[in-house]
Amino acid sequence: MAGSTTLIVLLVIGCFISLIGVALIPVANKVIDDMVVDQIVLKNGSTGYENWIDAPVPVYIQFWVWDCINSLEVMKGEKPYFVQKGPYSYREYWPKENITFYDNHTISYTAPKTYVFEPSMSVGDPLEDKFTTLNVPLMTIVNLLQYESGPINGILALIMEIIGYDTFLTLSVHDILWGYEDPLLKLAHELNLMPSSYFGFYAGKNNTDDGEYVIYSGEDEVKKVNKIVSYKGQRSLDFWSDKYANMLNGTDGSLNPPFLKKDQKLWLFSSDICRSAYLILDKQYKYKNIKLYRYVVPPELYANVSVNPDNAGFCTPTVANCLPGGLLNGSNCQQNAPVVFSLPHFLYADADVLEMVGGMEPKKEEHQILFDAEPLTGASLFVAKRIQINIYTRPFPDIPFLKNFPKTYFPIMWLNESASATDKVVKDFKDKVQVPQKAATAVEYGLLAIGLILVITMTMILVKRRKVTQPCKLSINKNDADETSPLLKDQTA
Repeated sequence: MAGSTTLIVLLVIGCFISLIGVALIPVANKVIDDMVVDQIVLKNGSTGYENWIDAPVPVYIQFWVWDCINSLEVMKGEKPYFVQKGPYSYREYWPKENITFYDNHTISYTAPKTYVFEPSMSVGDPLEDKFTTLNVPLMTIVNLLQYESGPINGILALIMEIIGYDTFLTLSVHDILWGYEDPLLKLAHELNLMPSSYFGFYAGKNNTDDGEYVIYSGEDEVKKVNKIVSYKGQRSLDFWSDKYANMLNGTDGSLNPPFLKKDQKLWLFSSDICRSAYLILDKQYKYKNIKLYRYVVPPELYANVSVNPDNAGFCTPTVANCLPGGLLNGSNCQQNAPVVFSLPHFLYADADVLEMVGGMEPKKEEHQILFDAEPLTGASLFVAKRIQINIYTRPFPDIPFLKNFPKTYFPIMWLNESASATDKVVKDFKDKVQVPQKAATAVEYGLLAIGLILVITMTMILVKRRKVTQPCKLSINKNDADETSPLLKDQTA
């Protein structure tokens, strides 16, 4: 009897341990989630704050320039052909500065960027390597005068002849990036028509910031962490033609909210192209045993208005000025220069855009924008932000040297701003996130397993004992004689 009591007690204990294991699953998950929140929100001492101030992974920006190999033929109206040169790589540093915390759980800051050339990741010396490209300052001036009368354009043509202006220039990679003095801009600057006599797509951007940001710290609601409240003192943009296009959505990409879902959109704001954009889940995969979600900017974000009506606001000044699919008019945020943004090699652009130029080879894996993020913490292990800068060109009948110029979206260069997690970052992530997760899981399922083993084992023993101790039933053959019957029958009967 005592043995059976012990077995029953062990059975009850097994059930109790199993219930504890089951009950610990949501409790442990809540503990892990709270730990993630505590480390992600932007407050002094948190891991998220330290990583936000100064990225723990190296950030690089790489440039490829487009060398026009038939410039003389282009002047006669032929399609331009290009050869890609690059990459020319720079290490990018942009620690946060002027950080101020406010009582409403917001933070203001600036992020000056510094660029340092990285020869080991480059094909050559940007100071020495040259290429043939469009004279962008010239096309900017022409673009500004395109709605003026013929006589003004004639005066421009005369000025060009006097100062010896060329439609195409041979420049170094350094020139096109960091700036060179341009004779036409110098003249315009002396007449107080232009702010500078220098031109370069990154001229004046080294050791400078792109404006003040105000973001949410996430302390009151972690899903808002790093979400932009205002940029340059404004809660919306003013570059585009409707409220939707001018919305400031998402983060700056340096820190994502945690607990990412497969069906959610990841919103980002880029001051480079003066707009917000979203990414969607493309695939899931594992990197060094870390689960990652790959988010990419979908083709519909670049589609023309007939395919995606939501893009109407990016047609400036009105819908009548919509560009083909795959292009974004950047003139409003680039001092009225005829700049058109696209993905490298015109990825996702309409077929007629690609037909205007030769030498493009768009490839999704090499030219798309992507963020590879760990879904629990939102931490980005791989990032690639890719943009191509193009100049809109067309014939100008009143300007002799441009009267035959073809209509094109003339590619100048493309860039890839990227970051990849180092082995140290991967190890730190595993130590701080995966190790506690695995420990909690081991305790949860360990208790559940021990409890179930006890329950199953005790149940089997009790069932077996019951069978052994059950009374045996004797079977008697009805043909056998009863023990009280006489051995011999009465012969006298």
